[in-house]
Amino acid sequence: MHVPYSPVTPSLTEAMLRTLLKLLFLSSWSVAHAAPAPFVDLGYAKYEGYYDSTFDQNVFNGIRYAAPPVGKLRWQQPQPPARNRSEVIPAVDYAPQCPQSPNSPNAPPVAPSGDEDCLFLNVIAPSNHTRLPVLVWIHGGGYGTGNNHMDLRQQISTNGNSYVGVSIAYRLGAFGFLSSTDVENFGALNVAVHDMRFALGWVKKNIHHFGGDAERVTIAGESAGGGSVMLLAMANDGQEGGALFQGLIPSSPYLPTQWDFDDAWPTLSYQAFVDEAGCSDAEVPFECLQEADTVVLQDASAKVSTSANYGQWAFIPVTDGKLIRKRPAEQLGVAKKANGLRVLSGNNQNEGPGFTPQNITTEDEFVDFVLTNYPRLSERNISSILDLYAVPEDISPIYADSNGVTPPFSTTNSNWAIGWQQAANNLYAETTFVCPSYWMADAYTTRRKSSWKYQFSVPPSSHGADVSPLVADPKVQGTGMDEVFRTAFQQTWGNFIVTGDPTLSTAQTASVEQGNITAAGTGIWLQWGGRPNDYMLNLNMTGGTPVTTPRQVGSSVVEITSYVPSSDGSYPELEATFDLVAGWSWEGKRGQRCQLWADLGRWALE
Repeated sequence: MHVPYSPVTPSLTEAMLRTLLKLLFLSSWSVAHAAPAPFVDLGYAKYEGYYDSTFDQNVFNGIRYAAPPVGKLRWQQPQPPARNRSEVIPAVDYAPQCPQSPNSPNAPPVAPSGDEDCLFLNVIAPSNHTRLPVLVWIHGGGYGTGNNHMDLRQQISTNGNSYVGVSIAYRLGAFGFLSSTDVENFGALNVAVHDMRFALGWVKKNIHHFGGDAERVTIAGESAGGGSVMLLAMANDGQEGGALFQGLIPSSPYLPTQWDFDDAWPTLSYQAFVDEAGCSDAEVPFECLQEADTVVLQDASAKVSTSANYGQWAFIPVTDGKLIRKRPAEQLGVAKKANGLRVLSGNNQNEGPGFTPQNITTEDEFVDFVLTNYPRLSERNISSILDLYAVPEDISPIYADSNGVTPPFSTTNSNWAIGWQQAANNLYAETTFVCPSYWMADAYTTRRKSSWKYQFSVPPSSHGADVSPLVADPKVQGTGMDEVFRTAFQQTWGNFIVTGDPTLSTAQTASVEQGNITAAGTGIWLQWGGRPNDYMLNLNMTGGTPVTTPRQVGSSVVEITSYVPSSDGSYPELEATFDLVAGWSWEGKRGQRCQLWADLGRWALE
């Protein structure tokens, strides 16, 4: 069929052609003028990362900071990486994680879960900046699990791209914390802590290549990461000043029982590891372990680790008499000897349920739980504990978190449990996470040092619940937390990293249209000074629609209430609510209970 000529057709074709040519030109221009991949020459190696245009940051993943700790380097202090100048190494993907060793009552992995060659770190650096402060993140995981995949991009962006972020890996499980007389004689104890210090030495030497200032370093971590911050504060009797770092942010610092390296428990764990690795008949078992296949060792570490007490790991830091010379309550809470210049110490309201068997209903079962975890306690010690953790017969039947100021307190009631079960949950939380955060705050109350303390209380405020709001996009709605809360929380960390003071500026608090965060303001959130100047910032939310969901805790299922935005106006809106409270009298004289654990810890607990 003949189609008559139309003058419209060529004009449309020409327009489409012009548009196509324009798009092709713009595409080729974009490719030609795209931000080049960031490159860094560290002397021993050259790396090429990638540019993240969303955050205007250069990202380098998988930078080697130490030689592979394998073969004869197993259970030895970390060594410098070999020189490799023959290639530019891609630094886009994360390096393999270290071998994982879960806690009890989990089952060990059925296959190797990591690579012993794992001493790598990641760097996130705002582009085109110099001499920025530095945050070094140390991951948690009970010293047996976890990795350095913490994404700090959003938190750095929330704080105006005002600092460089580094996340480090360290040896885990038996590979990082094998302890015995054999290890002391033939190798090194607490090698994972030596890894952390070696990584900090790398930062001091190399971070200027990424626009960072080696003289303004803050170390931070949660759980075992917070415990690692605590151990680094204690290293070499706390006499190093600000040589490796100046600021510390220990979030829920994990303090398992800290044995002497040659005590019965670490020695039994060492022998069990030797047996599982097939080295018990060797003339020198330690040398046999150094020569063993990694699959055998990873399996042995995981099996022994999961045989520990409920919720715990078998391979943990020890008092070695050299790097770690004392126990935290003694060195930090009493002697106040700590490396660094300032601390921002935090804990969560409900730290204990995930580490406590959920079948404790009587006083006798409570005492059995305490003695299982702390077998050196005497009858007199138990009597003192019961005086402070007693559960009255007429307790409230309500499952709800304490407000910290009026009864019922977390000693008997919470969102998670009531009665003797809650007493056990709270006791474990205080001995293992909360009181260590108090002792860390106490350690920096001396002359020329600074200390701030906070508690994260947003329901259900379980262990680790504070990590997501610290790194997630504040604009993305999260259960129980709004944009105001997330932004302010991230800014307290950012202010501390950048200025050494976590308090919010007048501009930061004035920008809030809903909620009340003024307690975090400069001149209002006062420094922690210990009793009676025990100022603590309580971070919480009010309002919202209550939602109850089942939560698996070990072999038990617990109904937990959290809060979401009200969709129909039937409940008040979620609002950030920050309050300045007295940390010593908080939760029915928590300071008094922490003092008891400090006294017991000197000889019977840690």
